[in-house]
Amino acid sequence: MARPQNIRLTQALASVLPRRRIRILASRCGAVRRRRKLDIVALVYSLVLGFGAGDKRTLTGLRRAYHRATGTRLAASTFYARFNAGLVRLMRELVVEAIDKLDPPRPRRGSVFAPFREVLAIDSTLVRLHNALEDAYPSVWRNYMRASAKLTVVMNVLGRGAKTLGMTHGSRHDVHLLEAGPWVKGRLLIFDLGFFRATLFKAVDHHGGYFLCRLRKKSNPVIESTNTNGYAHLIGRKLKDVMPQLRHTVFDFDGRLGYQERLPPHTTHDVHFRVVCLYNRELDTWHSYVTNLPPSMLIPEDLGAVYAARWEVELFFRELKSHYRLDQLPTKNRHITECLIYAAFLTVVLARKLYQHLLSPRSQDRRRLPFDRWAAIVADVSQELLQLLLSRRDRRFREHRLARYLRREAVDPNATRMTLATRAEVGIFGPA
Repeated sequence: MARPQNIRLTQALASVLPRRRIRILASRCGAVRRRRKLDIVALVYSLVLGFGAGDKRTLTGLRRAYHRATGTRLAASTFYARFNAGLVRLMRELVVEAIDKLDPPRPRRGSVFAPFREVLAIDSTLVRLHNALEDAYPSVWRNYMRASAKLTVVMNVLGRGAKTLGMTHGSRHDVHLLEAGPWVKGRLLIFDLGFFRATLFKAVDHHGGYFLCRLRKKSNPVIESTNTNGYAHLIGRKLKDVMPQLRHTVFDFDGRLGYQERLPPHTTHDVHFRVVCLYNRELDTWHSYVTNLPPSMLIPEDLGAVYAARWEVELFFRELKSHYRLDQLPTKNRHITECLIYAAFLTVVLARKLYQHLLSPRSQDRRRLPFDRWAAIVADVSQELLQLLLSRRDRRFREHRLARYLRREAVDPNATRMTLATRAEVGIFGPA
């Protein structure tokens, strides 16, 4: 049996956060003005991989992680003083560059996703902040949390790799966080009702992209033509009026819906799109979806499974909070808070890069290498990865031992479990 290729962990980690690039950006962003006792590269690595020090992510734990990995002891005031606007800009730039270095997987031939360049899930999540930050980050629910940040992620469904990250205050509505442009061409965008907006649908279609979203319960489109046989007599009527007359579990039609502009003079316009209604026997209810995908690209029976793949972005947020401690922001300092948010996001990108480098798709079935399991393993060895990056003593031996551990533990013993993205590709709808 051939031995697995020995891929150096330090090379994979450094490809996401190169030392020289960190120093260049740090100087450009104003994070470093002159050489001091604290090393900026070691600081960035400690923020990204030092979250596992202790039961919770704390500033003291990050400072101790820096001390253990570098052997340099810092006073608390010296460590905290380095969190400034320049370091925030540096972390943001590193996130943007790190995302571009991920290799997104392509849809398999013959799969439901094959006609698209990429399948992107878009969603937002709220991160609770210290109450002292309510002026900069007001929350939507003041009685529950006075300050919160809203993170919006555009993510590749197949690889669960983020494409973009946006951060704003928690009181801003989702509908204003997504703007269509030339970047949507040939791509399928899947989003929830928070992004339901007729002007967004028109913009995505105008730029050559595709969208898939749930239909609002209060929406009542007019049926213009039907793609399901036996319902031609319903043309010209509204959806809610004909629902009791539907005899099949699928109703596919092209509809028209009016919307009014928010700004004066508040004129009313019409938008045309395809609506697919699927009957859920278990819940005894209809699920309605709106899209501009023609029936030749996506049949109604597969549409529900494709929309279910949107939950991959929800799992992405759960991974950030459960394993990489995104929701642990124990500070009222705005700069520290923003740095820790970007650091958690860099941890995910770094874990994805390790996944791509260390686990060959030819050696194992991807269904047996779930990201949730991988995230827990990376979080468990984060301190060892940090010391591996910053210490040169016995690096080869520790690297070989750690790589062997990661390869063995990453494989899910349940060979029949399928991820949401895999089920969507093969058109399986519902829980595994």
